[in-house]
Amino acid sequence: MNTNGFGFVLVLFGALNLAWFAPDSALWLKNIFSFSISNFIIAMIFLMQGWKLKPNRLFEVFADGFSLWAIQLIILAGPISFVLGGWALGLWDAQLLEPLLFLSCLPTTISSCVVFTRAAGGDGDYALGHATLSNLIAPFFVPVAWFFLIRPNGTDGIAVGNALLQVIPDLLLLVALPCWLGWVLRRKFSQKSYFILDWIARNVPLGGIAILAYLSLGLVVLELGVDKCIVEIKFLLLPVSILFISVAILSWFLSSWIRRDRGGRMATFFCLSQKSLAMGIPLVHLLVGIDEPLLYVWLFPIIIFHLIQLLAGAFLIRIFR
Repeated sequence: MNTNGFGFVLVLFGALNLAWFAPDSALWLKNIFSFSISNFIIAMIFLMQGWKLKPNRLFEVFADGFSLWAIQLIILAGPISFVLGGWALGLWDAQLLEPLLFLSCLPTTISSCVVFTRAAGGDGDYALGHATLSNLIAPFFVPVAWFFLIRPNGTDGIAVGNALLQVIPDLLLLVALPCWLGWVLRRKFSQKSYFILDWIARNVPLGGIAILAYLSLGLVVLELGVDKCIVEIKFLLLPVSILFISVAILSWFLSSWIRRDRGGRMATFFCLSQKSLAMGIPLVHLLVGIDEPLLYVWLFPIIIFHLIQLLAGAFLIRIFR
């Protein structure tokens, strides 16, 4: 999903502006379709994700066991360590700990990794393989992290397990099944139809993500008001920026340890330093719920981090070139 493209930035900016200045329309849309519209969009996003899945890229990644485990582990462990360390040092309070942990548990991007890697003269196929694998792991890792790390239900393991089991049907019906179906459908169609269907697979999810962002932010603006939203965004800007800079610095040094060749290092750096808006917003809807009064707590860090990494990526590729 090309969430780094200029076209998507315009679509997302338009959706956020609509939610900001006309939030009543988001409530009207939600009341008409109830939860069905969010669930339908999530299923469509993962259907297109399955369509775009390229198993041969994954096989290339599995050929190097060391880099496979190192990259996938650091994508998650690096940001989580910084969040927990920053909390221990007092850089942010307990109020920010949970949403920043959620952000840290998200996978890397797919399209941004590939586009930025290629623009910087790196190995785009290698970045694609690791980003795809990261996004396949996320729908199953993030709910587990949600119940055991981010929002543990006390110390009762049985209660946490039961809460996790309530999410599994949604993961199967809205994530796993559509993703598998998309992969199966791609094998059924002829090569001649791929051009149109690939265009749909690239662009339909972008509209879906923009709609989810619009619904989420619209309801948040209705709940808080514009002034309160501005205060919250200003409050989040510094800690999210600190997290991004810390992860980017760590990614730069570790990328040279994992891959010494230029192409591999560029791919590794962008895989380690980014977080996926395309995966984050659907998972927020699945785990938090669209009616959660504090939805903005989870939504704003993801959007802010995404915009920061777009600006930073455009700047860094010029330096790397």
